[in-house]
Amino acid sequence: MKLNYKVIAIGVVFIIGVVAAYQKGMIDSQTGNELGVVATAEANNHETEASDEWSPTKPYPKHNVYYPGTEELKPNEMRVIALGSGMPMPRRKQAAASFLIELGNGDKFIFDMGTGSMERLYAIGIPLDFINKVFLTHLHADHMGDLPGFYIYGPQNNRSVPLKVWGPGGGGTRPEWGTQAAMDHLQGMWTWMTGTLEGMIDTSSFKLEVTEFDWTKVNNVIYEHNGAVIKSIPAIHLEQSVSFILEWNGMTLAFSGDTLPNQWWIDNTKGIDFSIHECVFTPELGVEKWGFSAQEALNAVTTIHANPSYFGKVMAMTKPRHAVAYHFQNDYDTLPVVMNAVEELYDGPVDYAQDFMVWNITKEGVRTRMAVTNPDAYPTPPLKEKKIAEGGDRYQTPDSVLAGWPEEVQVVAEEIYSNFNKKHGTDYKFQLKK
Repeated sequence: MKLNYKVIAIGVVFIIGVVAAYQKGMIDSQTGNELGVVATAEANNHETEASDEWSPTKPYPKHNVYYPGTEELKPNEMRVIALGSGMPMPRRKQAAASFLIELGNGDKFIFDMGTGSMERLYAIGIPLDFINKVFLTHLHADHMGDLPGFYIYGPQNNRSVPLKVWGPGGGGTRPEWGTQAAMDHLQGMWTWMTGTLEGMIDTSSFKLEVTEFDWTKVNNVIYEHNGAVIKSIPAIHLEQSVSFILEWNGMTLAFSGDTLPNQWWIDNTKGIDFSIHECVFTPELGVEKWGFSAQEALNAVTTIHANPSYFGKVMAMTKPRHAVAYHFQNDYDTLPVVMNAVEELYDGPVDYAQDFMVWNITKEGVRTRMAVTNPDAYPTPPLKEKKIAEGGDRYQTPDSVLAGWPEEVQVVAEEIYSNFNKKHGTDYKFQLKK
């Protein structure tokens, strides 16, 4: 009997130890210890000194999340939001590559706009007039696939300014491969849509301003305004691919796009404040998750993309203040594999990006959070008065098409107009043709 009591006592002690270790691990994970998160944040700037100030009616003292549109960006601060952290196949939890960079001077830039990222951008709720500058590292769909939709739906979503796009070209590459040619085709594919909208809505945001730059140049200044400088350096990803380096307010951010490790990146990103670099799957994950053959997986992650080991080596060579790994499917079973490969070569602070992960960057530190966004977003209000586009008559649907309009519905349409006019004091008349 005494032996049984001893066994029970030992078992209880063991269970208590396991529970304590588990709880500590959960706390460490939640506070970001595994990802090198440097600080916590108070949502909506509600800060509380001590835990005994919790109240059932007041704001809770600790919310380690970001609510878009509720925090003023300080003049010395940079904010980065992952709009897309994933792979060529967009999925519900991860769009393809796209990052929004916001500066304390009011400037906002989109670095790449991969498939699925436009929905994330709308969920942040920023007026489109503030986010009309898009920089493309290369022209693969997982880095620019949502740009056509973002362009064409500008008027309906209250953008009143031209969309500006910077992208690689030149350098001996075929002209038809360049960004200018791609944007010409982009506009051309929407000829029917833009033509049928003429004279019906404000189409001023259909203007597209393209800056194609020589992708082979190193530290090529492609943007310089309001204290911000954006440079391009070549990347090793087929050809006509680049990485971007943004300098502002004494801080430097680099964004790799797709690339193998390369000397241009290593030479120009040592000790920078914020380093966003691709980090795709391991060869084994390529076989297991993507269905690649062994040779396909090896080729993909060693000759075209930076795998986790490459990422770890590059970060160890450049030692940024804070690193971000992106461009892989960040799941419960893939993340440990990627982290283990990285940590064999690099022990500095690194976050493994998820969509809507947010970073606030100052000279004092980097704060990492997740954003809480609106799944039922509507367009933000226009910042300028909407005007019917000038320079052309309104498009008219042909009579041969309108012949299919049922007369019985005419009464319904007129009633809608009548009710609207009574409610708003207007005098609009329903007409299928103007």
